[in-house]
Amino acid sequence: MVDDCNNGFLALDPEMRRLRDALETVAPTPLPVLILGETGTGKEVVAEWIAGMSRHTRDRFVKVNCASLSESLVESELFGHERGAFTGAVAPREGLFEAAHEGTLFLDEVGELSPRTQAKLLRTLEYGEIVRVGSTRPRRVDVRVIAATHRDLEQMVRDGDFRQDLYFRLNAVTLRIPPLRARITEILPLAELFAARLARRLERPAPRLGPEATAALLAHTWPGNIRELRHVIERAVVMSKGGPILASHLMLEAPRAHALASHLMLEAPRAHAEVAGIRGDVRSFERDRIVAALDQTRQNQTRAAELLGVSRRTLTNKLNAYGIARPRKKVALEEC
Repeated sequence: MVDDCNNGFLALDPEMRRLRDALETVAPTPLPVLILGETGTGKEVVAEWIAGMSRHTRDRFVKVNCASLSESLVESELFGHERGAFTGAVAPREGLFEAAHEGTLFLDEVGELSPRTQAKLLRTLEYGEIVRVGSTRPRRVDVRVIAATHRDLEQMVRDGDFRQDLYFRLNAVTLRIPPLRARITEILPLAELFAARLARRLERPAPRLGPEATAALLAHTWPGNIRELRHVIERAVVMSKGGPILASHLMLEAPRAHALASHLMLEAPRAHAEVAGIRGDVRSFERDRIVAALDQTRQNQTRAAELLGVSRRTLTNKLNAYGIARPRKKVALEEC
C-alpha cells in the first residue's frame, strides 16, 4: 500500500482488495474509524485515503502520533490551552481538535494515551466539544476522528489500561491491515515502485531487480513491513549506482534470505527447510512465490522462470504439481 498508486493502494492481494472495498464503503460517511495493524503497514496512508474520500471532511487532515507526546503536553496539544494555564503558556493556543474543525483528526498510536487523556477524548467524542487547559468554557468542534494502533486494544480493555467506553466510541468501524509477510504478491511490485520513485528523484533509469535480490526480498519476513521494504529498496537503489539491484545491495540481515537467494527455493530442499521456519509450510511457501513471480511478470512463464532462477520446464512441472492454471496469454496486473 503506497500513497501514489491506485488512489492509495497496490491491491494485488485478495485481503487488500477486500480492505479497499471496505474503505470505499466507509470513507464517505462521518463514522469514526479504528485502524489496526503492525508498525509500518501503512495505517497513516489508509487514514489519509479515508479523509480524502470523505464527503464531509476532505479539505482538512490533521495528524498526531500520540506516542510522541509527553504526558505533560498531550492535553495541551490535543485540546489547546489558555494564557497562564501552565508555566510557559504566554498566549492562548488552539489544540489539534480545533485545528481539525470540519475536517479529520488522525490519532496514531491511540493506545499510548493516559487514562486522564482518554477521559477527555471520550467527552469530546460524545459531546462534540473540547475544553482548553486552563479554561472551563467548552468549545464546539466538528471533527471526524480516525484512530490507529499496533496494540491489542481489546486486551488493554481487559487489563484495565484502556477505557471500554472509549474503545466502543472509536471502533464504529474497525479496519485491519495485514502485515506484508501475509501478502507476498505485493512485495515485488512495491519494491519496483519504491525503486522507480527514488530513481526518478535521482534522475536515473529505474533499476532492475536481479534474480537473487528477488529471491531475498521474497524470503525476508519483513518485521518492519512496508516501511522497512521502502528503506531497504531506497538504500539498494543508491548502492547499485544505476545498475541492477543485487542481493548484496539489499543488506538484509536475515541469513535465511541470503541462503535462499543463492540457490532458490524450487530446486533446493535445504532452502525449503529454512523457509518452512518462516512460513510454516514449505509447499505453501513455494506455491506462493510461483504465483508472485507470475503476477510480477504479467503471467509470462519465461520471465517468471528467470525471476525464480529455474528453467521453464521446472516451472511448468511445478505449475502442474500445484494445480496452478498455466496462463495462455498475458494478463495485465491491476495498474497503478
